[in-house]
Order: sequence, then C-alpha cells, then structure tokens
Amino acid sequence: MPIDKEIIENHLDQLKDYIADIENMDFSEESLVKDRDIQHLLSHRMHIAVEVCIDIATHIASALELPGRNSAVDVILLLGKKGILTKEFSEKFQQAPKLRNLLIHGYDNIDYRMLYKDYKNDLADLKEFARQIKEYLEKN
Repeated sequence: MPIDKEIIENHLDQLKDYIADIENMDFSEESLVKDRDIQHLLSHRMHIAVEVCIDIATHIASALELPGRNSAVDVILLLGKKGILTKEFSEKFQQAPKLRNLLIHGYDNIDYRMLYKDYKNDLADLKEFARQIKEYLEKN
C-alpha cells in the first residue's frame, strides 16, 4: 500500500498548529507547578502533538509493510532503521511515546518542574520529526 501523502501532510499541518499553540502559551515554571489549568492545557497539547507524530510514523510503517510494528516505540525505531528518520534521531525520539503514556496515564505523577525544563527540547524534537518526515516525502 502506498504512503498517502495527503494524510501525512494533513497530520504535519496539525502538528505545526499544536507546536504553535504550545509556543504561544505564556507561563512560568511556578505557574505551571501551581496552576492546574495550565498543567492540563500543556499536557493535552503535548499529548496530541506526540499522538500526531505516532500516527504519521504508524501510517508510514504500515504503508511500507515494515515488520515489527508492535508498539509506538517500535515504529519510531523502524523508521530510523529504514532511513526515513535518522537512526540517531529515532533513538532519541523513541522517548516521545513514553512521554505520551506519562501524560495520559501518569497524570497524578507528572513532575511539572521537570516538564517545564524539558518541554522546549520536546518541541524542538517535534519540529525535527516534522522536518525529517517532510524531507522523506519530498524524496519519495
């Protein structure tokens, strides 16, 4: 089954919007730690952004019939093995599904001070994922 570039491009547009939404949030570390509304909004937006990346990766892996698509982490690593993402980046980005799981299932255990320190790096990783996927689509 071929990769449906329109689906991927629509997902990339969604990802771009969620990244922009997160970047437009104005909060301090203290306000994130204390304000449940900010916590929920940031957590939701980060969760959806990561989910979009997983959907893109899963679509590509399925379309290419790559074996071993047992989990979101597996799919990210497969894209690295196949050169769709760089191997180094896929090894780093395999943390994204783990972040998603924490945001969904570990909501009572989220360290918002740590999330504050990491979320800008997470945004950079989301942008890098989008860049590498766009590059792959342009070449194929």
